Amino acid sequence: MFALGLLIFIVLRAFSAQAKVSNDFDFCKDFFFKKTEPTGMDQNAKKICQCMSDVPYYATLYSVHHRIPLYSAYRFDLDCKKDSGSSNIWYLEPQISEPNSETQCMVSEKQKLQNNYKLNQAISSDYTKSGYDRGHLNPNSFQCGVGRTATSTLTNAAPMDPCFNRVHWKDWESTLRDFLQGKLNNIHATAYIVTGTVPNANIRIPQKEISKDPERVTVPSHIWTAVCYEHSTDDKESFSFGYMGTNQPQNDIKLMSVSELNRELSKLYRVSPDIKIFKDDCFGDNKSDDVKATFNEIMSLNVQNTRKRTISSDSLNSETNVKVQKN
Repeated sequence: MFALGLLIFIVLRAFSAQAKVSNDFDFCKDFFFKKTEPTGMDQNAKKICQCMSDVPYYATLYSVHHRIPLYSAYRFDLDCKKDSGSSNIWYLEPQISEPNSETQCMVSEKQKLQNNYKLNQAISSDYTKSGYDRGHLNPNSFQCGVGRTATSTLTNAAPMDPCFNRVHWKDWESTLRDFLQGKLNNIHATAYIVTGTVPNANIRIPQKEISKDPERVTVPSHIWTAVCYEHSTDDKESFSFGYMGTNQPQNDIKLMSVSELNRELSKLYRVSPDIKIFKDDCFGDNKSDDVKATFNEIMSLNVQNTRKRTISSDSLNSETNVKVQKN
């Protein structure tokens, strides 16, 4: 009996140690609309329930081959009244590199084991002097407290052009944040969001000219977001939409339906069957005039100063500051 009990303990302990990076999102499926994850993307990518102190804060599908996330799925935290206060500390995911690790959640990148993790994931030095930001998929401004800290993991970041990340994409994130705050205030509803990338196999960092260990991390050609607004009592008030832009200094971000976004992503990924972000496209037949009015306004704005820069934890510190591409 003792031997049997010991065997059961060892098996359960081994399972527990791998519970956060596995073949499913069971530990964090509540971050998906109808608890259903997107389909049609890399089936070999790692499924990560992004957690701190065993509490999940969002979900990420991570490509070890590209060393970037394919998407992060999260919910908007209405209690976040401010969009500042990002962390200067970045984190890594031990279990991607060490599947049998007893450390189940992300750890600070400053630990001495950093080089042991780099085989299967990006580290900050990959971005040094590359000309690209560590761009969040799940934005830190959409979360609070520990949840905001948890967004600063390299498994939630992809190389983004500084102008795209700090100006164009930031403008759309801020607009979405204000829009959802207005829609969710005093209303029983949930906003499910998925933000993702389209890997470009032709561009990788760090470049050969600046690194002895080059071309480790794929630069995405496009960044996209899909939003599902689910009203708790009235399906007619529920709706969805998406937007996508090219990861470049010029602003070409476009608003579209989720079904249109699915089609565009399927073409870019060149996959069959097609990509499906939300189950039943999350009330895709419902139209929202508020969405069109809000986001058509930002699309019509002509950004006067495309060289505007903001200080951000996405960029590296002054010693290793990125080289900004001039337009």
